[in-house]
Amino acid sequence: MTYLLAKYTLLFLLAALLGFVLGYWFSRRNIVDVSESYEDLRKANNRSDSMNWDRLWTHLNAIPEPRETDLSGVYERVDEVSRAVSSLPKPTPVDLAPVSNRLLTLEQRVKTLARPQSVNLAPFDQRLKAIETELGNLGKRLATPSVVESVPRATSRKEPRVLSAAIYGQQDDLKLISGVGPKLEKLLNQNGVFYFWQVASWSNQDIEIIDDRLDVFKGRIARDNWVSQARQLKDLPGAAPIPAE
Repeated sequence: MTYLLAKYTLLFLLAALLGFVLGYWFSRRNIVDVSESYEDLRKANNRSDSMNWDRLWTHLNAIPEPRETDLSGVYERVDEVSRAVSSLPKPTPVDLAPVSNRLLTLEQRVKTLARPQSVNLAPFDQRLKAIETELGNLGKRLATPSVVESVPRATSRKEPRVLSAAIYGQQDDLKLISGVGPKLEKLLNQNGVFYFWQVASWSNQDIEIIDDRLDVFKGRIARDNWVSQARQLKDLPGAAPIPAE
């Protein structure tokens, strides 16, 4: 048994020694190959760099040398300009004393001017307020005109014939009278006037009475000649006929 152990131990040591020798030999071989390859690569790079430099210097040597620029024409032109500038007449100094004196005189005159007195606008303000008040009252009068009596009035020499409503059929279109608009027609209706025959029968006294009730439209009856127009319009086919008394 001891013999077998010794034998196996000796074989193991021999195998280990053989493996070590083979590994060392193989590694040395690879190192030599790599070193030789690196040396070849370095020599090839050196040859390539040398060729590139030779080519570069060949191109540089082929470039022609720059010629010297002739600037004589430029120098001559500069000399001409310099002579022209030197020959220009020198400007004479401007005497600003009169202008300065004039400005001082104006400044003194401005200082001596009296300041404008403040204007009292209170009367104008009061007048404007009064006008605004009158316009406001006038607007109220237009919005609420005088109301006529709700019952028909009897005709008299002092009062024109007015009605409480259009009781004699469809009322006439008073806007056909030149000068009468929608607002004025409404005001006439509120004062008992609905038909052309009413306007056509007005006397001078009737005109004065109705005119006083028209507020801002006062004077339109005579100016636009309503009575003459109404006498022609009352005979139209669609106009309301004069009622029988």
